[in-house]
Amino acid sequence: MSTRAGRVEDARLLTGRGTFVDDVPCPDAAWLHVVRSPHAHARIQAVDTAHARGVAGVLAVYTGADLQAAGLGPLPCVVDVRSSDGSPARGPQRLVLATEVVRHVGDPVAAVVARTPEAAREAAERVECEYAPLAAEIDLAAAGVVAFDWEKGDADAVDRAFAAAARVVTMPVVNNRIAISPIEARSALAVPEGGRLVLHTQTQGVHLVRRVLARDVLGIDEATLRVVTPDVGGSFGMKIYPYPEQALVLHAARDLGRPVRWSSDRGEAFLSDAHGRGHVATASIALDRDGRFLAARADIRADLGAYLSTLGPMIPTEALARTFGTVYRIPALHLRVRGILTNTTPIDAYRGAGKPESTYLLERLVERAARESGIDAITLRRRNLLRPEALPYRTPMGYVWDAGDFERALDTALEAADWSGFPARRAASARRGMRRGIGLGMYLHATGGSTTEVSTVALTADGLVEVRTGTQAAGQGHETAFAEVVARRLEIPADRVRVVQGDSDRIASGGGTGGSSSLTIGATTIDRAAGVMLEQARDIAGERLEAAPADLEYGAGAFRVRGTDLRVGLLELVVEGPDSGEPPSCVGEAAFEGENLSCPNGAYVCEVEVDPDTGAVRIERFTAVDDLGRVLVPAIAEGQIHGGIAQAIGQALTEEMVYDPETGQPLSGSFMDYCLPRADDIPAFTTRTIGSPTANNHLGMKGAGEVGPIGGCAPVVHAVADAIGHDRLDMPLTPMRVWQAMRDG
Repeated sequence: MSTRAGRVEDARLLTGRGTFVDDVPCPDAAWLHVVRSPHAHARIQAVDTAHARGVAGVLAVYTGADLQAAGLGPLPCVVDVRSSDGSPARGPQRLVLATEVVRHVGDPVAAVVARTPEAAREAAERVECEYAPLAAEIDLAAAGVVAFDWEKGDADAVDRAFAAAARVVTMPVVNNRIAISPIEARSALAVPEGGRLVLHTQTQGVHLVRRVLARDVLGIDEATLRVVTPDVGGSFGMKIYPYPEQALVLHAARDLGRPVRWSSDRGEAFLSDAHGRGHVATASIALDRDGRFLAARADIRADLGAYLSTLGPMIPTEALARTFGTVYRIPALHLRVRGILTNTTPIDAYRGAGKPESTYLLERLVERAARESGIDAITLRRRNLLRPEALPYRTPMGYVWDAGDFERALDTALEAADWSGFPARRAASARRGMRRGIGLGMYLHATGGSTTEVSTVALTADGLVEVRTGTQAAGQGHETAFAEVVARRLEIPADRVRVVQGDSDRIASGGGTGGSSSLTIGATTIDRAAGVMLEQARDIAGERLEAAPADLEYGAGAFRVRGTDLRVGLLELVVEGPDSGEPPSCVGEAAFEGENLSCPNGAYVCEVEVDPDTGAVRIERFTAVDDLGRVLVPAIAEGQIHGGIAQAIGQALTEEMVYDPETGQPLSGSFMDYCLPRADDIPAFTTRTIGSPTANNHLGMKGAGEVGPIGGCAPVVHAVADAIGHDRLDMPLTPMRVWQAMRDG
């Protein structure tokens, strides 16, 4: 039974009463502006700051040499990805400010601090940098700087299966580079406070950012840095990790002894925010005479950008491998991934983080296999789906799918999409001179983020239950969802629950939000902490009612002495009264225990119309069926699905970060050139949820935040391929590309 009608965050955020980093009041803060490289690759010959220092209002100008003299370290990559020969990934140090070489357009070279943003910008324009341009590596297919050459799976078993196969299907697959575009751009405010530094900034969890910036960059004790994250206007992975600008404001605040803030504009964001995706691959699948899958492999060149970002090398390797094979029984799998350094903005986690790439690659293979074998695409998928009785199933990559009914998801999607009625709709489109197509895609997500979560649930003196969690909301609805978990456990109204996130001083430990794990890690730990708190409350209630705790029963938010009318409400136990004295403490704490993996899965169907004269694609229908286990708040789950599919449609049809192949200059560096989908590009979705509760956590929940991007791209591309009669297509399917494909087909 739900205890809340709607999302508690919405009224505050939609009426402009949210508090974002730029809303944090600090009238005496100075402003920092970053001087960025105009070259994709160049040697720094000189940085002259004399004219910049002469601008009125300038407080400081920093170069890379200044930061090195101050002892600032580079931004580290925190994951250990190794080549198949055991050697570690290699790449250049990512300095807060470059000292000798710049490696992408937008690489920070200097920083100016002034009393006003206008003065900081003017002074930054007067910093004179001399560069000797170097050749830029941009083309992923040809670039030769390999950071790692990684493999996973059984190459010998795959070779044997391919040798014995009746049919082998091979195709190139491109996963286009995406500029992650949350509505709130990045910003940071650093404040010296009582011998410590306080950093207000967007994160997906304050602890990782604090640890890296304090320990690795500033070289200070973590206890001397407090990181605070207020409301966050979207993230999608790119605010998990620290950036040079956060280190810069911290150093400047420490150096100047005054608050310093920085706010990105959208042009800076295109150059300095981590990008997502960016793969080219050759993929193959082997089938027997009956169309059963025998093996699959892929050889992937993954763009890392100019530096090994915080989590970057893990995304196209271990994260991608987790779902290679997805919902199908494929006895042998093998991946080879070469991480390629290019002179472009670094790439890191973007919503789904490897799983959208893996799923898209395999679904394209399955669709091509259906075309080449002459087996209907639905029949081929059905023939190779894992059955419920086969679960739990250990994949050839070593992961375990614990719960799901993949054929049920397929059947539900086909029915909800009226697949059988498509021929009539196609005929109607043809009469209007349009080409109509329909496409199917299936997916499976293997969720799981950091398990360093410690949640606290406490009764407060003002009659509330306070939840402290190391996860971080960025629009997902955590305040509502976590309050709902506690309200159900304690049988109290959800509006009596207060959720606290985003403060390293108030939250002892937390792995943050990532990997669709806020429920599977955060909520399950919060629920256990509420149980611990309830047992403490039982002892306090026993004292209040002068009864043995064992004689108390609990329900509807109150303790009662069995067989009597004596009762006390849970929320009354520690409320301060005029004569109550010091209220008793009632705090429950729990660290994460158990399995962080869950396997949401589903089937999506897309239906499009293509204008043969222009190549323009219009999505007419999109049907999503998702198995999310037990759903806590249906409105939040549906919102996550809608937003994720919209991002998948953007990648499939309109979005691509493009660089000039000769100079490395970004050609899609603003929303004039980079096309996010608009409202009229997105249809009204038909959504269904089915439940195969997971046994991996005691609430039976599966993560929902990334399912849309994981499952959404393939059915769009398959629908366009169906409309034009062939699948030699690469995302994004812009009108020009589709028009050309029809002419070349």
